[in-house]
Amino acid sequence: MKTGNIAASLVVVAALGIIAVVVGPWTFYGNADLVDAINDLDGQWVDRPAPALELPDRQGQVHSLAQYRGQVVFLNFWASFCEPCREEMPSMESLVRQYRSQGMIMVAVSHDEGWEEVDRFMDFFLPGQRSAMTVLLDSDEVTAQRFGTELLPETYIIDRDGTIVARFVGDYDWTRPEVKQIIEGLL
Repeated sequence: MKTGNIAASLVVVAALGIIAVVVGPWTFYGNADLVDAINDLDGQWVDRPAPALELPDRQGQVHSLAQYRGQVVFLNFWASFCEPCREEMPSMESLVRQYRSQGMIMVAVSHDEGWEEVDRFMDFFLPGQRSAMTVLLDSDEVTAQRFGTELLPETYIIDRDGTIVARFVGDYDWTRPEVKQIIEGLL
């Protein structure tokens, strides 16, 4: 094969690769607005199966992602000692209350050492109320490591089939219109 043909072939392959990366998410979900909303929030498009998650809630009941198949899962890693985590909690609570009846579940996974810290924070955050979030404990951070969590807070949006659609690092205002676009696009 001539050098010119090889170079032309490489250009075509590179162009197809770029098109697949840019168009791939749009064609996968058929919703360019979903991808745009993730980008507008400085999130990362992920598109990979969610790792296993099996963690206890306050009553000792073990929860797994498998039991939430068919629902959109908003998975947030946080800790009571993390100031940005504390700042985003009210908007998370607002989001879950808005969409839980439509098929979204919010799982808040704490990195605290024990339930005492979690309970103290939740009592301060929602005095006299119960959160609409499912709060789990990952004190050894094994589950967070499986997901690749590096900083707190860190959030993963998982579609009804168990695929991580997006990853968000840092605190966010989860009541922004772009967030609603993402959730509604997956519901």
